[in-house]
Amino acid sequence: WAAAEAREGSCGPLTAGVSGVVRDEGAFAVTGRPEDHGAFKTPTLRDVGRTAPYMHDGSLATLEEVVDFYDRGGRPNPHLDRDMQRLDLPGQDKRDLVAFLRVALNGE
Repeated sequence: WAAAEAREGSCGPLTAGVSGVVRDEGAFAVTGRPEDHGAFKTPTLRDVGRTAPYMHDGSLATLEEVVDFYDRGGRPNPHLDRDMQRLDLPGQDKRDLVAFLRVALNGE
């Protein structure tokens, strides 16, 4: 996908992103396969607490925002994976998950 980013700029070709605003096409820009619309490389979680902003387009500033985003089941769009579902985690579970992401995956 780096080639697509080099051709199109940091956000690549356009389609719906996390914010619902037209953003980029993801892997489709490279493969041309319709099923790759909205598909993005998944980065490692190592040091995730130190790598803000988050999402492929940098649209979420904190880990709390990321956990809330996935807790809501993402953002409805034509390319949302059918397995994406609301989690409806209790507040303490979300805080514990953020703490785990910050501490347990810090690479030390």
